[in-house]
Amino acid sequence: MALIFLSYRRTDSPQACRVYDWFTRRFGEDSVFMDVEDIVVAEDFIDRIRNAILSSGTLIALIGPSWQQRINEPNDPVRMEVETAVSNSIPVIPVLIGNTQMPDPEQLPPSIAIIARQNAIAVGVSRDFDRHMQLLQPRVESILQALSKDSIVTNDPTVVSAVFQGIIRHLKHSHQRENPNSSVEWKQVNAEGLRVAGGSQGVSLLLHRYMELVELIELHFIVTFWGGNATAQLELVGWVSQELKRLPWIHSKEFWLSSEPPPWEFRLRLSDEDPRELWKMISSEPYHLSLSYVATISPKSDKSPQSVDTTGTLTD
Repeated sequence: MALIFLSYRRTDSPQACRVYDWFTRRFGEDSVFMDVEDIVVAEDFIDRIRNAILSSGTLIALIGPSWQQRINEPNDPVRMEVETAVSNSIPVIPVLIGNTQMPDPEQLPPSIAIIARQNAIAVGVSRDFDRHMQLLQPRVESILQALSKDSIVTNDPTVVSAVFQGIIRHLKHSHQRENPNSSVEWKQVNAEGLRVAGGSQGVSLLLHRYMELVELIELHFIVTFWGGNATAQLELVGWVSQELKRLPWIHSKEFWLSSEPPPWEFRLRLSDEDPRELWKMISSEPYHLSLSYVATISPKSDKSPQSVDTTGTLTD
């Protein structure tokens, strides 16, 4: 499902694309619905849009200078999008582009007038854009967290442990196959463990943030590299980053230690969080080279990918 539905006028496409790019970096490409990107030829436009809104956690209404021009027309697509969200209790976040002013409730159709009474967030079109998006992001996160509900993922207490054990097991076995004489140690640690993880060459995973967003779970973690000489450490950094990039979807028997993958899907992507800043919050120890990742676990859908064996070959 898409966590966020992005509603906008074509005249505001440049700014909409920037907002879309920001949120796909934060939540992943499949978590943000933008009609230009997601609607294929021959699909029923109205039904596709309606279904996308109903399955979203929130609708972001980008309001630019020309947003009001057609809003009172019954067949205006933007009005229909906002009406669908409001009438189905989908939270709407008004986002003002640049110096655009929020319209008064009396200037809007009664069916969507409620959005004019909400606290809108302005997003600049130039150098203020990133700063404004950093203010918008926590608001979106808080809405998605408040919408957390029971699912096959959020109700499974073994999910977090299974994912981390699977990542470590996968990296360890893959690295040993390619480097049979390697003595790299692979382990999961907590903040206290960072203080004793040095010594021999190793790689550790530390979970620093857990979030439930609607029916899925996000696991924010850092991968830290320890010991060894500079050349060996850099080679290990390159190998780990490429391995995790090569297998963003992992459904191998080795990963799950079972003949069948679980009834949920797991995706991995680099995080836009700075591992150096995360380290400062986690440990008082000197910084060690780290990479920042986000793992997303969601209920399995009909669009789930094929399984992947431990060599990266697609299997049935």
